Amino acid sequence: MKNFKLILMLIVTASLFLSACSSEESSGSSSNEILLWSSTTGPDGDLIKKNIDQYNETDPEFKVKLVSMEGGVFNNKLSTVTRSGKGVPDIALIASESVSTFQSQEMLEPWNQYIDGTDVKQENYLEEAWNVGNVDGDQFGLPATMGSWVMYYNKDLVDKYAPGAVDDGIVTYEEIEEAGAAAKADGIYSYGFSWAMQNFSNLYYQMGGKFSENGEPTINNDTAVAAMEQFKSLHDEGYMPKNGEDVNKLFNNGKLIFLPEGTWMLSQMEKITDFEWGQTFTPQYDANNVIQGSGADQFAMFKSRERSEEKIKGTVAFIEWLQTNQLEWIKSGANPTALGMLEDKEYLEMPQSFLLKTPEARDAVTIITEPGTSYIFAEIDNSGWDMIQGKVEIEDQLEKIQQIVNDKMSQ
Repeated sequence: MKNFKLILMLIVTASLFLSACSSEESSGSSSNEILLWSSTTGPDGDLIKKNIDQYNETDPEFKVKLVSMEGGVFNNKLSTVTRSGKGVPDIALIASESVSTFQSQEMLEPWNQYIDGTDVKQENYLEEAWNVGNVDGDQFGLPATMGSWVMYYNKDLVDKYAPGAVDDGIVTYEEIEEAGAAAKADGIYSYGFSWAMQNFSNLYYQMGGKFSENGEPTINNDTAVAAMEQFKSLHDEGYMPKNGEDVNKLFNNGKLIFLPEGTWMLSQMEKITDFEWGQTFTPQYDANNVIQGSGADQFAMFKSRERSEEKIKGTVAFIEWLQTNQLEWIKSGANPTALGMLEDKEYLEMPQSFLLKTPEARDAVTIITEPGTSYIFAEIDNSGWDMIQGKVEIEDQLEKIQQIVNDKMSQ
């Protein structure tokens, strides 16, 4: 009997322990830490953690704990925990285009009252990045970092086939065509077409296109046709690699002059030793009207009944600290959104810093947030190459994409 009582006592104790652990997990975080969820994994996630570790070493009242997960899991889990009210993180790092979506679903808390009187204010950030988090006058997102679709180039090949093209930091599609004509006979491509929606959206915006009209998504228009025809022309002239060719490998092997890619490719570029490369604005339609497509991740508070006001103030203190202490985080190639980082000499030596160094470059930054653009982008990715290769008529395919997007928006 004594053994039975002892076993029973151990079972009860274990149950209480597991219950306590479950309760702590459901609350999202312990009382003395800020739980931050992110969909950034791998080496980039490691850099974020390193930056957070530096903050924790300052011995703040609330230390920050980073939990990273894959993108699909991240979004689904955020929706699930917010609706259940259990396990909600104290803050989450979400994509710029997600702010309006989560806010429209009434899942976010505004920051207004918590940042009032602090250094977390519009004038301390890149204006375009700050505006992303503002919905109907309330601040539902606070800027973290900015990723941009820029262009890398081989300096040796530019000197040979496009001399002077990058002297002003701006390369036009006309200059890319001229370089292609000069290099084609030598088996050198001038333009690397990789991520369809990034290439398309930048040129479409530069041509004056819009992704929303009267509150509805739009893509079936003459500007979209003209943008896609530009890429088809580069393809038909033989100035860009065929579908399936690895443009990054071609660039690394000195067979490609201009490679539009993300700032997040910096670590890969830094491995190149056979030639000197540079980074500049994404290719431009009009050198006198530079438009630079970017995205600015945002810190968001998802609704929770368990988050204390003291912890929110601790979160704001962490975001304040990041304004001038984000060096590790941006070594992935991202740009900071806080202008205070412009005082960091090491950051100013990074190639991506050109996007913040001058007022003209900052004004060129454009962040797309219109409703329905994610559906448009997905369809451009699905059929962009079919239009470029002439497998489908551009006008017909854009009409189909418009209908698909309309159907998804009405669901």
